[in-house]
Amino acid sequence: MSKLTLERGVSFPRRWGRAAVQLGGLQWSIDGKPLAFTLQEARPSLPKEGRHLTADLYYSVFQRRKDFYEDAGRDALRFLLGEDEWEEFPGRVPLLIGQCLHVECAVISAVIERQDDAVTWGQFHAHQPGPDVPGYPFPSTVTYTFDRKQHDSVLRAAQAQI
Repeated sequence: MSKLTLERGVSFPRRWGRAAVQLGGLQWSIDGKPLAFTLQEARPSLPKEGRHLTADLYYSVFQRRKDFYEDAGRDALRFLLGEDEWEEFPGRVPLLIGQCLHVECAVISAVIERQDDAVTWGQFHAHQPGPDVPGYPFPSTVTYTFDRKQHDSVLRAAQAQI
């Protein structure tokens, strides 16, 4: 099983003639590797429109900030814990967003399956807002299964900080 953490800051190395990207805030990491980095590596499998849409979707929806981003982070944590559902995309949970830090701009979401002892994140999609807008699916190999106690303890600790 994989191990979920929330880590401060992520650095993406210089690529394709672009400067390195240094991100602040909290980022989802899985087995010590930022989720955003894994999904950026999978971008070439998306059609051109999907690659363009996902170019800056690095930021976790959850951030420890006392401003208007707080509600989106609180909602994402509740969705991940199975306590509520995202009305715009039922069955999906927003995980990564762009620099605007708003789910409404564009988002990478996943389907979260909760079992008695495990939680699986899979079926990652990049999409713009609106249920009628088609999403761009990432490869099905991008799937993670966590021990439910470990997963939920990370989320509960994050909830306690907002």
